[in-house]
Amino acid sequence: MAETKSYAGSCHCGQVKYSFSLSPPIEEQEVVQCNCSICHINGYLLVYPKIDDFEFPREDTVKAYRFASEQVPHYFCGNCGTSVYARSTIPRFSHLIALNVRTVPGVNIESLKIKKMDGKSVKFEKQS
Repeated sequence: MAETKSYAGSCHCGQVKYSFSLSPPIEEQEVVQCNCSICHINGYLLVYPKIDDFEFPREDTVKAYRFASEQVPHYFCGNCGTSVYARSTIPRFSHLIALNVRTVPGVNIESLKIKKMDGKSVKFEKQS
């Protein structure tokens, strides 16, 4: 069975704080680098902890940005602007958080196993 590791992270200014556990640990995961416009612009490198294993930041510290289909709000610090995570409302993904590994201190970005994803080609339809 894979090891479970606990992490704590934050935005740049420290206002948005969160914690989570992940199995296998980040260093053993394939970390997703998506080429869609928001992931590219924000420099996201993503892992996907389960919602049950993620302790959300205080609601008054984060702001949400919704665009296109509005099904995957992206959450960022209302003070420093750091992009922290996204949470899908699409049922097959709603049990996961897309967490920006760059907000987890102590992770050696250079040593991660990067998996490129072609999010630019994915078409989402806006839900009514």
